Amino acid sequence: MNHSYLAFRTSPIIVFLMISLIILTGCGDGQKISDPLPEKPLTGQAGDGNLEQIVDYIRIDKGLPALAAVLVHDGQIIEMAATGTRKINSNIAVTTEDKWHIGSLTKSMTSTLAAMLVKQGVINWNTTIADVYPELSGVMKSEYENIRLDQLLSHTSGMRPNLPALNSYHNSSLDIVSQRQKMVEEALILNPEVDEGEFLYSNLGYMVAGAMMERLTSTSWEALLENNLFTGLTMTRSGFGITDVQNNLSQPVGHLSQGSGWTASNTDNPKVLGPAGIVHSSLEDMGNYIAAHLAGARDNDVSGFLTASEFSKLHTPSENSNYALGWGITDNALNHNGSNVKWLANITIFPDNNTALFIVTNAADIQKNSNSKSLKAITDLSDELVKRADTAFTN
Repeated sequence: MNHSYLAFRTSPIIVFLMISLIILTGCGDGQKISDPLPEKPLTGQAGDGNLEQIVDYIRIDKGLPALAAVLVHDGQIIEMAATGTRKINSNIAVTTEDKWHIGSLTKSMTSTLAAMLVKQGVINWNTTIADVYPELSGVMKSEYENIRLDQLLSHTSGMRPNLPALNSYHNSSLDIVSQRQKMVEEALILNPEVDEGEFLYSNLGYMVAGAMMERLTSTSWEALLENNLFTGLTMTRSGFGITDVQNNLSQPVGHLSQGSGWTASNTDNPKVLGPAGIVHSSLEDMGNYIAAHLAGARDNDVSGFLTASEFSKLHTPSENSNYALGWGITDNALNHNGSNVKWLANITIFPDNNTALFIVTNAADIQKNSNSKSLKAITDLSDELVKRADTAFTN
């Protein structure tokens, strides 16, 4: 299993791509998108009703099965659109009600959950691994004994990017909490990859952090996320793993790159990876989520959820890093990308402009770097949404 941390510049934003690359078996025949390219629509302004035309133009231009976006301003969903099909060469169109896999965008949700549990007094940011797993003292590598929760969530724990035997968990007969306990025992005997305090993007660190929350609450990470974050932000169409559970195109499926085309693949990473990247959500749910973080990034409380100071902890980079707790931080934005190599999703939050974006496609060819169609689509659509927001809301 490989891991990639790639930064690429868009105009006017920088987006950080953090991806867990786990190669799973696909199905399909590598077909291409063959829709005729329409005339390029005018950029217009947010809320003018033309977003669907823009999304569809970029989707067809980049040859993607489907593409979707939602734009939030001042706490409100201003516009959203979804175009294309749930599977390549099917005739079942995506809708704005569909669910989309968000990959590593899950990490900011896990960190947000941690903030909620800190608020409840269940755990502290300085709670260490040894505090939660005292029975592993003397068994775990000594370097991990005093690693704190916030170090795990800021990728400064020293842990390696991924668990070597992660794919073996696909076939586990254990319940999910027991799987994560087993994972912790395996993770803590591995040598650190880097020194404590040094940034190294780590899915494994997030998996351990999620397991710590499970241990202290006797509740699965999935149930904790549902009962706290999803409920708190009215995210009623969010869940875990693949979206098309019945394999009948009731929801979109992901697509792997194959040559110059795509092959459909209705698979995901093992459930044990959950806290690092297996959430799926609807556009409206993601709109609610980014609206909350936009408010927090503007030093506002979100009533019944988190205060401005609690959001500040989530949005403040660790020392000598441009990464906070689930967020890449630039001078003017919070951002993160996520992919399970079959979907690509992106959040960008602009506190100064009181605007936030979520963009997602059910196809990913991130290994192609600058030639990636999915990355170019995210970039182009981000640019269009920023311009639309600026025109609508900047005096």
